[in-house]
Amino acid sequence: MKLDGVAVVVLLAASVCAQENAPHTRQEGAPVRHRPRIGLVLEGGGALGLAHVGVLQWLEENRIPVDVIAGTSMGGLIGGVYATGEPPDQIRKMIRGIKWNEVLRGVTPYKNLSFRRKEDRREYPNAFEFGLKHGAQFPSGFSSGQQVGLILDRVGLPYSEMRSFDDLPIPFRCVATDLVAQKAYVFDHGSLALALRATMSLPAFFSPVRDGDRVLVDGGLLDNLPVDVARQMGADIVIAVHLKTKPVNPKEPMSSVGVLQRSASVTIAINELRSMEKADIVLTADMGNFDAADYPRFAEIEAEGYRAAQEKHAVLAGLQIGADEWQQLQTALTKRRRQVPTPQFVDVTGASDSIARGLEHRLAGLAGEPVKEDAVDQQMMNITGLGRFSRAGYAIREQNGQPGLAVDAEEKEYAPPTVHPQLLIDGSDYKNVLFQVGGRITFLDFGGFGSEWRNDFVAGSEYGLSTEYYHPFTAYTHWFISMYGMADSSPFNVYQRNRVLGEYRNRRMGGGVDLGYAFGRSGELRVGYQAGYQKVSEDIGVPVTPAVHGRFGITSLRYRLERFDDPVIPRSGVRVESTFKFYDANPGTADVVPTEELRFGLAQRTSERSSVLFFASGGTAFSTKNVGFPPFSLGGPLRLGAYGTNELLTNQYFLFQPALLYRLRELSPLLKQNLYLFSMYEAGKAYGQPTGVPRIQQNGTIGVLFQTVFGPMFFGGSLGDTQHRKFYFKVGKFF
Repeated sequence: MKLDGVAVVVLLAASVCAQENAPHTRQEGAPVRHRPRIGLVLEGGGALGLAHVGVLQWLEENRIPVDVIAGTSMGGLIGGVYATGEPPDQIRKMIRGIKWNEVLRGVTPYKNLSFRRKEDRREYPNAFEFGLKHGAQFPSGFSSGQQVGLILDRVGLPYSEMRSFDDLPIPFRCVATDLVAQKAYVFDHGSLALALRATMSLPAFFSPVRDGDRVLVDGGLLDNLPVDVARQMGADIVIAVHLKTKPVNPKEPMSSVGVLQRSASVTIAINELRSMEKADIVLTADMGNFDAADYPRFAEIEAEGYRAAQEKHAVLAGLQIGADEWQQLQTALTKRRRQVPTPQFVDVTGASDSIARGLEHRLAGLAGEPVKEDAVDQQMMNITGLGRFSRAGYAIREQNGQPGLAVDAEEKEYAPPTVHPQLLIDGSDYKNVLFQVGGRITFLDFGGFGSEWRNDFVAGSEYGLSTEYYHPFTAYTHWFISMYGMADSSPFNVYQRNRVLGEYRNRRMGGGVDLGYAFGRSGELRVGYQAGYQKVSEDIGVPVTPAVHGRFGITSLRYRLERFDDPVIPRSGVRVESTFKFYDANPGTADVVPTEELRFGLAQRTSERSSVLFFASGGTAFSTKNVGFPPFSLGGPLRLGAYGTNELLTNQYFLFQPALLYRLRELSPLLKQNLYLFSMYEAGKAYGQPTGVPRIQQNGTIGVLFQTVFGPMFFGGSLGDTQHRKFYFKVGKFF
């Protein structure tokens, strides 16, 4: 039932009389209450739930106490934070500090990936991943909830193990949906962070939360406005906050996702209506101008919540308490707040013994020091950056009378082995478009913590297989050994002014072994030897260079540094790659051949929309003249784009490429999809070219660059010297 001002006064009087004539128990530290017990119920609704902060602000400004809180989904999150004793201004500060699109996406930031997982993202730059753990299986949600979980871990850290949520500064409950029992589940004890994760685990968006025999998702499916729960907590007067959304426009086109969302909304609206009828006071926030993903509009949404409370000020005024009693209540809340103890040990659960021991060794520095949430969050991200775990969270747990940091590393349900598929379309010559499909299958911790077996396959214009076994000397060292083998046949087309002169096939088969050292998450140094058989032969066209075949043997020294902020379209950071090779055997020559190639990339943001980039590269075979098939070439996208692919074959070259990247439009903030304008100037020199080729080759490139779930897509063209010009496109990989 909903109450007007007179009804509130009558109920207040009745409640006071009832309390004076009934036995009364109170929690330690709480002031004696001579007033009705007020319950606040907060509804779920994604970003719309941020309106609850405005409601809480108005209640505090008008000294209206909240004795119990119940909430669902975002209402559960806001209510749970408030129940820990945090005032609205601190909740507001926390919310404004969250990068919502990044957090909801749930992807481990590129900087936190291990070096080998960065290689995966660079070489397979799409959003798809699935596993073969139980047959081909995709993740159970768009987002693992990792970053949302870390926010909730911070909130719930002092309240990691609670016999009852009544022991919070303000008694609290939240609702989730148990898919196993097929009914609502009310969290009233245990881990506060786990409860908050479960109540806002939107089906298909977030992976469900597993707690014992329960599989839990968003509680809004069954009880989005849990007035009944507040009643069970002993609330005499229930204030319910309803988020009114705009009605469906029957003439408005709807996508399949929109239809699914609206269908779920109908079910939720029905259980909300039943709950509103049971509430005493309903505050209705008009959310018609917002949608559930409008997190950046927090200030506007919060203002609507404040306005909703203000509109019911006449009814709410009867619940106001005096300044002295309000101060006593705030003092009691402060006393009931818990502090985070200093952990004396680190305990990892959720992984096998050997992996858990390896993680505990990495996290040992967190013991014996006060918990620094930023540092712990980075360590949790580093764990998911290994590729094996969907999320990693932390809590305080007591063992043998000592507090410790309990880290829960949740393995991916579908992997390992992990599969990264790929589709590449190379339209460097739109008259001869090249297609490739392939993938990478990785078996993690294969033979020990940190070891892995990686397998790549490709079919189409290129076809081949490669395999590598990577094994650190121990679980705690940076030194490793790598053994690998490959068989590959790839096209090596030579163009001149965008006309194919010769179509070659480069066939290679062989293997090798490397000894290396990993520089944390950003770099790697390898020295090794590989040997095998190579054949480069012409299939069609005019012979440009002699066909060669025979054994190759290469001693190599390779260093790579990867500090770009993004593997697909970098906006800041640096990348360096240096490769020295010494050929003791090389098809087409009896000479020993040394080569060195250096590649450098730098990106720097100049504004929110723009970045400047600079790439430089160079290679040399030193003074060697007879090197067999030329080791370097220029021509093609990002290698003097106006020239035909491999048009400039050479033993020595250099290339400089300043570029500008400007974001034209944000296509999907949540999926991190953008549309960029890309422009680049290129100047380089390929030594040993015939007469007629400019001493310094130059061209300019301009086009649009899309970020998509399939990887980057580029459409544009290049204009160069000596009437070189070309339009081209690429799908699946660019930088």
